[in-house]
Amino acid sequence: MKQAWVHFRRTYLTTSVMLRSIPVGVVIAAGVVATSWTHILLSDHQQLVVQTYEAIDTTKDVLIGLIDAETGQRGYLLSGDRRYLEPYDKALTRLTQLRTTLRTEIVGSADKVALVKELDTLVDGKLGELKASIDLHDTVSPDAAREREIAMMQRPTMDQIRRTIGQITETEKGLLSSRQSEVDLDETRIRVVAILVGLASFLTRAVIEMYIARLRKRREASDQSRKPLEN
Repeated sequence: MKQAWVHFRRTYLTTSVMLRSIPVGVVIAAGVVATSWTHILLSDHQQLVVQTYEAIDTTKDVLIGLIDAETGQRGYLLSGDRRYLEPYDKALTRLTQLRTTLRTEIVGSADKVALVKELDTLVDGKLGELKASIDLHDTVSPDAAREREIAMMQRPTMDQIRRTIGQITETEKGLLSSRQSEVDLDETRIRVVAILVGLASFLTRAVIEMYIARLRKRREASDQSRKPLEN
């Protein structure tokens, strides 16, 4: 076993092999670490960009859901046909999901969280108005419900909701710009790291080869100087 190891070391683990493999291996390992780090950064920043787009889309969907609910409610008040409440009921279910999603997508500063809470309060108020008119239609009379609805239409609830959604959207668009810049910077880092690793590997190999060539010349010169003495 010992002889086999000695033979292997002398045959394959020579000085030139070690000089060629170890430094280049160190450069490659450093390149792998740097590349992995930049890819992790890129992935994280890309996820933030996706999350920002999703938050913007969710706020728009909240507004669409409210419009659907309002349309279904008004159709029921005008016709008395409960089939018009189907879009209203579907919108209520969808709005519950959307509002939960929006709370998870809008994170960060206290101002952003405050805007989402404000939107929640406004949406609750609007849905409360819609339900009150429906209940009034069912328990009192269609005319009473329609009169109440006309009075509610004069309230600026939907305008406030649109304004709050607009503020959330503009805030997210501002974040989108900065986050996209981070993604672009990460992509540049990846290209730079790849170039630097390639150059470092090439230069390391070149320096090693020159060093090995110098050692070989010294050895040959030393061998030639010994020959006259041996003769």
